[in-house]
Amino acid sequence: MTFSAAIFYFLWQIKIAKMNNEEKIICPFCNDAVDKLLYRFHSSSEEAIVEKIKLHNPGWTDNDGICSRCLDYFNTEILLEQKMLPEIGPYFPVKSADDFVILPTALRVNANPKYSGKGVTICFIDSGFYLHPDLVKNRNRIKKMVDIAKPKTSQQYFTKPHDESWHGTMTSVVCAGDGYLSNGLYKGIASDASLVLLKVMNEEGKITTANITKALQWVKNNHSKYDIRLINMSLGDDAPGMWKNSEVDLLAEELIAMGIIIVAAVGNDDMASIKPPANAPNVIAVGGWDDNNSLDGNGKKLYHSSFGKTDDELYKPELISNAIWIAAPILPGTPAQETAEALYGLLSTNDNNLKEGIKISSAITGINIENIDEEDIAFWRQKIVDRIQQCKCISPHYMHVDGTSFAAPIVTAVIAQLLEINPALTPAQVRTILFSTAKRLPGLPAERQGYGVIHPGKAIIKTLQNYFSMKQHASPFINKKKKAIEFYIQNPCASHISLAGSFNNWAHDALLMEPSSNGLWKIQIPMLPQGTYQYKFFVDDKLWMEDIDNPLRQPDGLNGFNSILMIEN
Repeated sequence: MTFSAAIFYFLWQIKIAKMNNEEKIICPFCNDAVDKLLYRFHSSSEEAIVEKIKLHNPGWTDNDGICSRCLDYFNTEILLEQKMLPEIGPYFPVKSADDFVILPTALRVNANPKYSGKGVTICFIDSGFYLHPDLVKNRNRIKKMVDIAKPKTSQQYFTKPHDESWHGTMTSVVCAGDGYLSNGLYKGIASDASLVLLKVMNEEGKITTANITKALQWVKNNHSKYDIRLINMSLGDDAPGMWKNSEVDLLAEELIAMGIIIVAAVGNDDMASIKPPANAPNVIAVGGWDDNNSLDGNGKKLYHSSFGKTDDELYKPELISNAIWIAAPILPGTPAQETAEALYGLLSTNDNNLKEGIKISSAITGINIENIDEEDIAFWRQKIVDRIQQCKCISPHYMHVDGTSFAAPIVTAVIAQLLEINPALTPAQVRTILFSTAKRLPGLPAERQGYGVIHPGKAIIKTLQNYFSMKQHASPFINKKKKAIEFYIQNPCASHISLAGSFNNWAHDALLMEPSSNGLWKIQIPMLPQGTYQYKFFVDDKLWMEDIDNPLRQPDGLNGFNSILMIEN
């Protein structure tokens, strides 16, 4: 899209929200009526914006002022150039949660577009599915669809929308859609991955433990046939408990031991406990955060995800990802999609025919026409915008959604990128890459974040570096034969690392670890007496790190965790 075309579209889109209010000021750039203009640009970043505006509008000066929305647009243009990202047209960050312009997820998480899950098969276990154009139109990437509750269900069933089709269609497209219905704009990070889709909702509209278990068993029996490396589970069992007492968790751990990576959403109730499969030790449990639908992550709020200790004393989630303002498909052939198409059709209707169009389509759009005699066209255009916002629509085919159900597929898609780069990665190595490159949001509780926000760019770099020693054991390893305990940490950039913990009064310069090949550091200490100990690694005399291999941990009170070592008799 050329810049002039982008600006034309940009102006057209914001014009629909214009209200006829003589008291408002007119922005000299976009000619929209606004409450105020912004002046006085001093900082270097603001100077860059001024230069960007003048480049395409030489007659404008900073004394003329500019509205906040135009300023947002040019700020986004600068951010795109800094990150060397392709132009995405007139889509820009917004300052209001009521706005309906949603940025593409891959852009917001800074995912590398070079990798798209090629050669990787992802299995989705979810309520139900539909053969969505973003998955099949350009190229049918669905290897298999199975109704676990009714195995004899034909493939024809999935060509029509059903009530249970919504959730699974959304999660799979968020992860792996190619953006067919948005001209590539709302493309998933794993847009070239192949899919196996397992429907587990029964005819009564319930997702039972039995059906989740059957789905996992199906993967166990068929993973080689369909080359399944990765499972996304944006659902959970009903009952919490210890993972060894859960058939779902036991099967999940068995699949992980076979080399299959499992990602699960933790849920959306910050007062609820973590349920299977997210409570299993080696399932990657994903919570959420709110980036305020912007490129710079302004706001940095946590989503209301479930979190805390499981019955096995494990802290979940391990990672958080974007869980709100996510572009997802509207299920084709449903009343919701009919409403969206009608609303966006009204947006393009000329002023002369607008009121009649609103009246004719009111039963579909839900726009209140009690004041249809109101002559002000701007009033009715605002009614359309208000209704679009109420329906959470962002185009005739997409809406914005929220929930950890959509944070999990983002993590799943990033893992597909890593497997594309190195298909030999084990579930343990994937955990190490993701956990060691994640970053916690400052000033917010660590137990709600785990290792922090997923960082796709750094995860890919670490995978490309290929720093993976084939260590014999996960850390810590209790070597009964040698009557010793072995600790390991992977850090190719460190100059020195020490081990410190409650067993040596946290002396950070006494237990120095030894470096070996590929950035692996190790140390062996004598067997400790029976008891529970806390420890950390101290890197280059400045950074405390928990043991990523060890799922047992405890908040340290400093926005982090101490790892837990338990020595039994």
